[in-house]
Amino acid sequence: MNNRTEQIRENNAENITWILGATGETKEKIKGYILDYGIKAFLLHHNQIELAIEEHEKIGILKRVIQTFDGDIETINFGDMDEGC
Repeated sequence: MNNRTEQIRENNAENITWILGATGETKEKIKGYILDYGIKAFLLHHNQIELAIEEHEKIGILKRVIQTFDGDIETINFGDMDEGC
């Protein structure tokens, strides 16, 4: 992964954890997943992360907001993948 991609993932992770109000261990789990796999993978597969039900519900709400304004999560280019997907 190149430096630009890493920086985008870092920024995305900070933004998402702030939007979700995540703190402590929850913030670290979310941030780590985004840094490893990207925002699209996080939004599509967040249920694989061990989080409280309330956190998954918040992520679901965030996904609905994104889909309302930007369309299907699978087709959005978040700019955080080396291949640009």
